[in-house]
Amino acid sequence: MLKVSMKHSHGNLASTILPILILASIAAAGWYYYYSEVEKNQSLTMESSSEQEKLKTELETLQSSIDKLLKDESNLQAKIDSQLNSQAELAGSLDKIMAEKLAMKNSLEQEVNRVNLTTAELEDMTASLDKIMAEKMAMENSLQQEVNRVNLTTAELDDMTASLDKIMAEKMAMENSLQQEVNRVNLTTAELEAELKKRQSEQESLNNKIINVSVEKSQLLTQLEQEQESKKQIASLKNRLEQELNESRVEISHLKNQMTVINLTSEVLFSSGSAEIKPAGQKVLSIIADSLNSYPDRAISVEGHTDNVPILKKGPYESNWELSAARGLAAVNYFQQNNQVDPGRLKVVGYGEHHPVASNDTAEGRKLNRRIEIILLPAETSEMVQN
Repeated sequence: MLKVSMKHSHGNLASTILPILILASIAAAGWYYYYSEVEKNQSLTMESSSEQEKLKTELETLQSSIDKLLKDESNLQAKIDSQLNSQAELAGSLDKIMAEKLAMKNSLEQEVNRVNLTTAELEDMTASLDKIMAEKMAMENSLQQEVNRVNLTTAELDDMTASLDKIMAEKMAMENSLQQEVNRVNLTTAELEAELKKRQSEQESLNNKIINVSVEKSQLLTQLEQEQESKKQIASLKNRLEQELNESRVEISHLKNQMTVINLTSEVLFSSGSAEIKPAGQKVLSIIADSLNSYPDRAISVEGHTDNVPILKKGPYESNWELSAARGLAAVNYFQQNNQVDPGRLKVVGYGEHHPVASNDTAEGRKLNRRIEIILLPAETSEMVQN
């Protein structure tokens, strides 16, 4: 006896329609087989002609129901296919699934994730399903009778049952595979969004760095231009001083921190042991003052230095330290006369013999150590001095 269990709920429409279609197809095949056998044995079964007519009528009714179901399935397939068109990217990622399972996968995906029947449609479908179930029960009874008539073997029945079980197992496997793929796609989308936010943050940080580098580049270019201009002015000052002195007794150093040092030997400005500026030295200091005024925001330090030869006791100064300080102060006093240089920019330091630039063991070394250094301080140092 062929028995089909009615265990599927009305809510799982796909799981119910598929077995019905399979059974309906099997029933139709059985009826056609029976009808063919009746035609062949018509001479032997004339007494059952009225029953055959009845069965033929029932078979035509069943065929009509099957055609209607196939048409409904075709319409449903068309609706679901239109929704699947918008999921081309997801369908592409599922190409790895076996080609022969593609039709079943699409049907399951449609039924599980895309079909949204309204309450009215569900009620209509439920009524149709009840009608189909009643027809199915009648068909099963008739089919069982026909199976007995045509003497179907137990092996054939087992094959049909095994085929149905195989289809159901493939359906369950396809559902699980499809759900896993949907979960993977959703996870991939979240990861892509997180990566996009990270890239946007990195791009914003990079843009800020580019802006900072551009600002620093502009500042460096401005500083470079200022240094080049300063070097031109220093070169011009050195040329004027050498022409005035008619010899090279002036040294000007331009350091990387924009500090400029003008080094004059004491003989240019002072007589031996004296802190009184000579007339020729005054002219030199005036030329230097004119150059220093090209940098009105920079402080100026005037530093006096001597050699290590002890000072004569009969002079006005008791030590080389006093002499170096007096000479630095004389230069500062001259700069502020007639407002040649703003006094607020000036400071004076006396180092005596304690900062030599050469050895005091030779006359040439001692001559280099007896000097006045006029230092144009960097801008940041100038602000501290003036404050």
